[in-house]
Amino acid sequence: AVTNPFAAVARFVTEIKTAGSSLTVVKTTTGTAQSVAVAIDSSEWPEIVGTISGDDTIFIATDEAKDQKKLRERLRGIFGI
Repeated sequence: AVTNPFAAVARFVTEIKTAGSSLTVVKTTTGTAQSVAVAIDSSEWPEIVGTISGDDTIFIATDEAKDQKKLRERLRGIFGI
């Protein structure tokens, strides 16, 4: 059975914002950014170039604005934000 990598971490995401045309910022509750980033990385979405996570923030790089838009739509759908 395929498990949803986001099921265990969905409640940790508090905000999704964009910065410029290729950076998406995901805010999480304190201490949970790495767990959320692992779920995002494991998705292997082609629009993602890479991620960096701290304690409560994840930076996700995309190649172009259209990729950022697709990513933002996916994340908002998953996290309900």
